[in-house]
Amino acid sequence: MVQHAHHTLPYQGYILNNKDNQPDSPFELRRRAEKKIKQETGALPDDFTTLSREEIGELIHELEVHKIELEMQNDELCAAQEELELSRKRYFDLYNLAPVGYCVVNEKGFIQDVNLTTVTLLGQIRSDLINRLIYRFILKEDYCRYNRHWKMVFETGEPQTVELQMLRNDKSLFWARLDFMVAKNAGQSPVCQVTLTDISESKRLEHALKERIKKLNLLFRFSDLLEKPDISLNEVLKTTVLMIPQAWQFPGITEACIELEGQIFQTKGFRKTQWMQTSDIVIKGKKAGQMTVCYTESRPTFNGSPFSMEESYLLNVMAERLGHIIERLRLAEAVKDSEIFLRTAINSITIPFAVINATDYTIELANDAYGGEKVTGLKCYAVSHQRSTPCTGDDYPCPMQEIKRTGKPFFGEQLHYDDQGNPSSIEIFTFPVLDTNGQIVQMIKTHIDITTRKRIELKLEQKAAELEDMNVALKVLLKRTELDKEEIGQNIFANYQILLTPIIQNLKNTLTQEDQREIIQILELRLKNILSPFSKKLSDKLINLTPTEIHVAHLIKSGKSNKEISQILNSSFHTVSRHRDNIRAKTNLKNKKINLRSFLMSLE
Repeated sequence: MVQHAHHTLPYQGYILNNKDNQPDSPFELRRRAEKKIKQETGALPDDFTTLSREEIGELIHELEVHKIELEMQNDELCAAQEELELSRKRYFDLYNLAPVGYCVVNEKGFIQDVNLTTVTLLGQIRSDLINRLIYRFILKEDYCRYNRHWKMVFETGEPQTVELQMLRNDKSLFWARLDFMVAKNAGQSPVCQVTLTDISESKRLEHALKERIKKLNLLFRFSDLLEKPDISLNEVLKTTVLMIPQAWQFPGITEACIELEGQIFQTKGFRKTQWMQTSDIVIKGKKAGQMTVCYTESRPTFNGSPFSMEESYLLNVMAERLGHIIERLRLAEAVKDSEIFLRTAINSITIPFAVINATDYTIELANDAYGGEKVTGLKCYAVSHQRSTPCTGDDYPCPMQEIKRTGKPFFGEQLHYDDQGNPSSIEIFTFPVLDTNGQIVQMIKTHIDITTRKRIELKLEQKAAELEDMNVALKVLLKRTELDKEEIGQNIFANYQILLTPIIQNLKNTLTQEDQREIIQILELRLKNILSPFSKKLSDKLINLTPTEIHVAHLIKSGKSNKEISQILNSSFHTVSRHRDNIRAKTNLKNKKINLRSFLMSLE
């Protein structure tokens, strides 16, 4: 039996070509199979007639078995082909439709392959990207940074990451993160797998966040500035105008100015340009000034303006806040002036003055006469009475409690003690201070030290008692004087009767001439007037009469007519009539039907 070697015949089906991954045609497969059979040694005899029937049958059997094996292999290959096609499709989807760009770049920087995302990011078609230098798409200003990482990835083999700006085909820019990683092919030069991620949005958000932080920092510093105690308005405006440029997008070309009621505060290089934004400073509903921010150079516009919406909003907020703070500062200055005026006014009061809290008896305000700042914040009972608790009882009536009880002012006297415990008599005057609800919240207290007055009053009382005793003694003395006076008068009258009356009577009897007798009569009448009670009454009643009028009154009383009186006084009748009229006027008898002689006689 002829022994035949076992041969594997080529399958005239479709297999993958390594070159282009496309199946060969059936004719090409047959040609290749026949060529391979001829190369096999002892594969088949040249003449099949020499084979026996058994050998031919065995050969046919082997061919049938081999055919079935090949068909099974073909089925497996077809399944593998389908799976490979599915894998290729999945790879296509993962590689080309990935959300990030992938590209393969050789060591010299030439692009070997790219996915569809890279094509979209760079705005190019795939064929235009192949064999182009990747750095051609890098912004010139970022090339040095790119080149440094590019060298390091090949020198160290370590992955590198860099963020930079790239150029699209239309020259527009976008931010990208490039991740470099070296991949080595067997027997070939190493290549770099570059992952390209569009980070424009994150950069925009990062930039927006930084801008927001700048603006928040400005607002914080601005608020902190406004909250500083004892800072003047000019200092606020000077500092604010210098802070503004740092919060804008382009601080290097940003200038600011604040105008307020004729005053101007501005940065060193400020000038008005066409790239300018303004906001009014409003105080009490009226425009009082303006805040201005401008760029000294042109910049890209946002919605028709070189300034962002956040910058416009920030400027408006600062202008509004500045208006409010100016109102507050001016109000504070007015309050401060009022406090100074109030302090000056109460210190001008020479008597002690204090305002006391109605709840805890704390002295909230006191003038210098009360103790001023030294006693402010202390308890009133500690200052006035050297006590540790509020005053109680009759010895220490508490005016605050009386005011709370009655709701009315309280006046009274108290004993106050100084630091050495020396007492003083004090007259106090207290008045309630009410809130809008009618509740007593404070008490105004003034007091007068009446210690000296009390001492004087005591001395006066002592003196009054002494004077009362002296008055009693004087009354006794006056009584004695009146008695002595009466006795003297009686003695004088008696002497007149004894001594002068006989002489006058003798003269009247001796003198013969009428005029001499008239003189004697007048002398007698005058002496009687001096000595009689009439003389005193007449001088009291007729105190306003002249001496001549008094003389005329005596003559009228004695019954003389106007003619007789004119002869006695050697005056005209008209003059005597005028004297008579004056006497009636001065004794309130004018226009009255009262006889003048009868009136004068009634004075006895």
